[in-house]
Amino acid sequence: MTDDDTPEDDAAGVPDSDPRHLDPAGDVADLVEANVSDVELGEDTDAEDLRAFIDAVESGEFGPVDPGLEATVRIARALLENAEGENDTDE
Repeated sequence: MTDDDTPEDDAAGVPDSDPRHLDPAGDVADLVEANVSDVELGEDTDAEDLRAFIDAVESGEFGPVDPGLEATVRIARALLENAEGENDTDE
């Protein structure tokens, strides 16, 4: 057995390449993106915090991006876009 043939390589699997893989976080992100007009930021949620979170993910502060983290970023972006759109109509 060589260093390239470690059992850990097979243990993780590759669910993202399996078309039968379920992605519940991605499904939730799809729903939020499709119905974002029904969702709004909570009173204690700051849009700047969401922007900082997205920037941190994009800069690699959270390590490798998994499907759950990717879905969370999609939801945060949809919420920001909706919030910014609402602010534009208030003027």
